[in-house]
Amino acid sequence: MDQVKDVKQSDECIEPLDVIIDTDIGTDVDDAYALLFSLSSPELRVRGVTLVHGNLDTRSKITFKILKLLRRLDVPVAKGWENPLNDARSVCWSGHEGVGIDFSDITDCSTLSEDAANFIARVAEENSGKLVLITIGPMTNAAVAIQRFPNLKRHLKGIVAMASVFNGFGRDRAGVEHNIAVDPEAAKVVLESGIPLYLVGLNVTLKTSLTREHLEKIRSADTNLSRLFAHMTEQWLAVCKREYAIMHDPLAVAAAFDQNVVRFIPVRPDVSLDTAGIVSYYPGDDDSRVMIADRVNVEQFNLVFFPRIMSAICHKKGCSDGLCA
Repeated sequence: MDQVKDVKQSDECIEPLDVIIDTDIGTDVDDAYALLFSLSSPELRVRGVTLVHGNLDTRSKITFKILKLLRRLDVPVAKGWENPLNDARSVCWSGHEGVGIDFSDITDCSTLSEDAANFIARVAEENSGKLVLITIGPMTNAAVAIQRFPNLKRHLKGIVAMASVFNGFGRDRAGVEHNIAVDPEAAKVVLESGIPLYLVGLNVTLKTSLTREHLEKIRSADTNLSRLFAHMTEQWLAVCKREYAIMHDPLAVAAAFDQNVVRFIPVRPDVSLDTAGIVSYYPGDDDSRVMIADRVNVEQFNLVFFPRIMSAICHKKGCSDGLCA
């Protein structure tokens, strides 16, 4: 589809795609893996990280911890909105975020003085027509930026979002997804903004997984980064009471640059604010500005995702399984 090419990189294009990662890192461990993956992918140039929802001081510490271990403290970090647009909606904060992590080595790290919305708009204008915003948390920061800066639509190349779920067309096939349900008012702003939007939903992300076998390979690398990720992964598995972690957010990152990972179809969305933000979808056309993934190639995702995170965790290029000497 032609619209997807506007956001995605072709095989021949060697210029990295400029992105900002907008994240609620620290709750589900997939945000941390998505940040690691994005910084380990040569197809992407991470212009910054913006934080959304909940205790942003803790989220910033987790972000800086990962950036420092990756030797990427050159990446700017900006705080955004702790609360949903509708203050009557509750904040989702599990309480395990950051527990058991030693933050003593990042005490000199600080976030930008400008907030996330200003940062997104500024970087988009400075790189007009080139920047893609990847949202892997509630869409509050994106919505505030759109509301505050009407010209953002002209400058932002597109938005790739881990959000929603596509079970088919019509209201009777609509479903609930966390990032939409936490701030449906924000989702409505983004989905109706006219900015090219590519949604990667539960219907495809639930088919991905980081298993106990993967976790043991990460642990066996025995680096500071591997120990951090092993700890966060074990913590999340205990919270969600599963033996595997779903890689929702890394799949969205992969979809931003690899057109073989998911297939997008054009849709017309209808966001319901009175039902926890359930989004109904109807067939779109060639003029649709909203696309949603309806198929996933899990094998292709695994091929691009696991070797890259393991290379970063082991601090060695070409390490695909974590069993580094």
